[in-house]
Parts: sequence; structure tokens; C-alpha cells
Amino acid sequence: MTHFRPGERIVIREVLNDKVWTVRPVTIQEDSDTQVVTWLAPGMLIDYPVGVEHGRTCISMWLSGEWDLYAKEFLPPGVLRIAPRDAPFEVFAPMIDGGVQWWYVNFQRPLRRTPFGFDTMDEILDLVVSPDCRTWRRKDADEVELAVDMGFLSRGDAQRIERNCHAVEESLERGDVPWDRTWATWRPDS
Repeated sequence: MTHFRPGERIVIREVLNDKVWTVRPVTIQEDSDTQVVTWLAPGMLIDYPVGVEHGRTCISMWLSGEWDLYAKEFLPPGVLRIAPRDAPFEVFAPMIDGGVQWWYVNFQRPLRRTPFGFDTMDEILDLVVSPDCRTWRRKDADEVELAVDMGFLSRGDAQRIERNCHAVEESLERGDVPWDRTWATWRPDS
């Protein structure tokens, strides 16, 4: 497996049923056998679905496969993205005033390497974790249920996503953070 080099520009795409949902240009910080760490800088142009909103609108678009993308500026702060190898999540760490303000655990398909970066797809559920990793709260659990009700996710998919979230919560409860926290003090190049 060939790794990308630090400083190399790649894209992370979300892809659903062979159709691109989002494209985010990022800069490689680390691409190793244990993790992929990238930086999404403020001001970057990302490709994002036109008219998307959380909930029913988003799920309806996913079900129909009908959406168009437009270029949208990624607003501050920048986000460090930490993906433990083969994990069913990626951790987004907004960097404000020289440090992580919170850890955002985005449950998604594990990153799949492509010639130009990585592909994945969001799986709706998230955890918002305090900087010290001692407290957290789930986000969008209601949207997982809505996705089941609308027929986008099967009950089995929802249970798998729930198990993935529960596994992270159990690790946090034990004080065994399942991502590399040494990045908490990282600073982007000016």
C-alpha cells in the first residue's frame, strides 16, 4: 500500500451508490499504518449538495440519488481530521485559538483509498466529545431512526451504527480514547 506524503493535497469524498455526495480538499498530515490525519483549511472550496438540510430533506436526496453539487467556501475554523485505520468513524477536531475545542466523532464508512485520496460515506450518528474526553453527547440519533422509517437504513444497519457508537462510548468510559489525542496541540502552518 502506497501512503500519501505529509503536505500532499488530496480529496476526501463522500460517495453514495457510486455518486459523489461531497468533495473536501485536504492536506495530508500523516498517512501511516495506524491512522490518516488530514487538515481541512478554512477558505477551501468544497463541493456540497445544493439545498441540503439535515433530516428528511437529506435522507430524501439519498433515497432518490438526485442532487447537484456546488462549490462552497469552508468557513473557519479549520478542522483536523483523524481517521484511525479501518475504524467506522473519523474524528473532526475544530482548531480554534491554538487547540482542539471539541472532538466530533463522525460515524461513517471506513476510509477507502483511491488514487486521489479517500472515499467514505456518512452514517448519520455522531458523538460530540469534550476536549478532555470525559463527557460526550450523541447527536442525530433521531435522524438514524428517521432513516430507518424512511427506508434508507435497515434496522440491521441502525443496530450496527449503534454498536459502533456504543463501542466508542465504552472506550471513553474506560479512559481509553480510541483516537490519537496527541494531535490536540497541533498547529496548522500559517
